[in-house]
Amino acid sequence: MLEDKDGFAILHEPSVGDRRPATASKGHCTGHIMVGPWPGRVLNIESHLEQSWAYCLNAHPMTKTLCEQVSFRWQATSGKWLTHYFDFCVEQVDGLHIAYSVKPEARLTAKFQAEIAAIARQAIDTGFGDDVRLLMDTDLDQVELSNAKLTYSMRKPDPEADNAAAEAILQMTGVVTLAELTSQIGKGARGYRALIRNIGQGCLRLTRHELITHSTEVFRTGVAA
Repeated sequence: MLEDKDGFAILHEPSVGDRRPATASKGHCTGHIMVGPWPGRVLNIESHLEQSWAYCLNAHPMTKTLCEQVSFRWQATSGKWLTHYFDFCVEQVDGLHIAYSVKPEARLTAKFQAEIAAIARQAIDTGFGDDVRLLMDTDLDQVELSNAKLTYSMRKPDPEADNAAAEAILQMTGVVTLAELTSQIGKGARGYRALIRNIGQGCLRLTRHELITHSTEVFRTGVAA
């Protein structure tokens, strides 16, 4: 159980999905991650691929709000009304609403492509979303995924280290490495973890698309959170 500094329980917000996945499956993994500000909101996943994309979408700088299993009523060519559940829906910082379906490339059948195309047209035409996108395993950027997992794993606040990191970031000029900033903060691994949180919050940005390490060069984009 998560506790605050006074020993009181910290509770996560419940999922806002329209459909709750089964708690267990013999054919695929099920689980959840936490999204949004600490301690976060439950976001359920129904496959390892969904989990990977959830990490990436949650860490993406354009994501404002991430939700899962969002229902949409659509009409099939037979005239029958059906309910489709989008795996993820994102409200972006620019105000656009994007609906996502997650599918392994090996399971991308002609029938599914025709169906999701019809759903996408109706979702956009009715104003449900501004765009509908398909996320496959072949689209995953392993560097982006690894960095998203790293920032996710470091998300728990450490007020003392976070304040020290914020001060160090405010004094930054130009490009520096995470190792140099960590040394300046003077709190060892706690300072490094605080810097990773600032990358996740968008206060620090990498100069190159690469795996985050101590030698990674960063620059300041705003005031540290």
